[in-house]
Amino acid sequence: MKKLFAIAALSMLFFSCADPQKQEKELLDQVIDIHDKVMAKDEQVMKAKIQLDTLLKKDALPNPDTAATSLLKLLDNADAKMEDWMHKFDAENKGKSHDEIMAYLADQKKQIEAIDKDFDIVIEATNNYKKSLIKK
Repeated sequence: MKKLFAIAALSMLFFSCADPQKQEKELLDQVIDIHDKVMAKDEQVMKAKIQLDTLLKKDALPNPDTAATSLLKLLDNADAKMEDWMHKFDAENKGKSHDEIMAYLADQKKQIEAIDKDFDIVIEATNNYKKSLIKK
C-alpha cells in the first residue's frame, strides 16, 4: 500500500511539472526576452544607418559607393527582417494545440535568434568600418 501511494504521489508530482500552459509561457517568455534584446540593438542599427547615410551624402568617404553602400544595405536588410518578424509574430496562438504552440514558438525563437545574430554581425562590421575611417 505504501509503495502504491508513493508511486501515485510521484506520478502526480511528475505530471504537475509538465503543465502545458507553463511550458508555453516559458517558451514565449524566452522569445520575448530575445526580442527585447534585439530591440535594444535596433537603436544601434538606426544610428549606424544615419551615420553612413550622412557620410555618403557629404561625399566624405573614400570609394563611397562600395563599403559604405554595402553596409547600408546590410543594415537595411537586418532592420527589415526584424520589422517583418514583428509584424508576423502571433503571441496569442488561439485555437492551436499545445504541440502546435510549442512548435510555433520554437520556430519563432530560432528566427529571432537568427535576427539577433544578423544584428550583431552588421553592427560589428559597421563599427569596424567606422574605426577604419578614423585611422586614415
